[in-house]
Amino acid sequence: MRAFTAPLDSLEEYGQIKERIKKNQGVLQVSGCIDSQKSHFIYCIGENYGQKLILTYSDLRAREIYENYRFFDRNVLIYPARDLMFYNADIQSHQIGMQRMMVQKSLMEEEDITVIATLPACMERILPLAYVQEHGYDSRENLSETADAIYTKMAKARGDAKLTESKLRKTNEQIHYLGQYLSTKSIYGEFLKAPNKKIFRQAHSDELAQYEEALQILKQHSPDGKFPTMKDLRAEKEQLTIQKDAQYDTYRYFKDYHKELQTVCANVDSILGTEQEVQQHEQQHARKYEPSL
Repeated sequence: MRAFTAPLDSLEEYGQIKERIKKNQGVLQVSGCIDSQKSHFIYCIGENYGQKLILTYSDLRAREIYENYRFFDRNVLIYPARDLMFYNADIQSHQIGMQRMMVQKSLMEEEDITVIATLPACMERILPLAYVQEHGYDSRENLSETADAIYTKMAKARGDAKLTESKLRKTNEQIHYLGQYLSTKSIYGEFLKAPNKKIFRQAHSDELAQYEEALQILKQHSPDGKFPTMKDLRAEKEQLTIQKDAQYDTYRYFKDYHKELQTVCANVDSILGTEQEVQQHEQQHARKYEPSL
């Protein structure tokens, strides 16, 4: 649509902006446009780019921009955020879901498109359809089976880590009470030799109580009465700590992998499961919003 871009091409400032965009690697701020000019300016400045994102602060503002921008560009869609108040309502959720799926479908098929969205709407992770092909998932059933298998491995890894964590707590408990036992053992020896045990116990009640507590706990861990050495317990603690960290790393790997597969499953369902409905909606959208001069 040369008629739209020609008036701006004659402006020196516009030419400078286009050159800066080609060279710029970060954010380029342009100011001075009133609201009625912004859609025209965005269309012109982005005419050589296939896929464009217009980001704004609210769904209401997104719809206002959409109504203005579609006059210049037929290939424009809104990507709405999920409305927590209305998303469960049948009509509202269907409309929002259709709009989101149309955008996802166009992006996955690498169509030239302008998307108008808000920041909350862009926070949801979308994995490309190529992910499915690259990882060799030849069917939706195969993808689902893989997700289930990864979930099983994730659950096992978490169970293993929790078991090791429990063993580590017991080892730490043994280290604590073995230290308490050793530090009060001499006091207990003196108590056994004291001529007046009642007076000695009154004078050393805290130490004797700590000794008896430690002895009771240690016997629970070692019913045969053979207590491990502090050196052995610390070596066991080090080994269990390394094992626990490795198991949690494995659990986090499978957790992230499973979350990724869940995202892929949702994307595949939204694209493949509603293909016909999306095509019908696209045809209605094209007829309804065809610009005219």
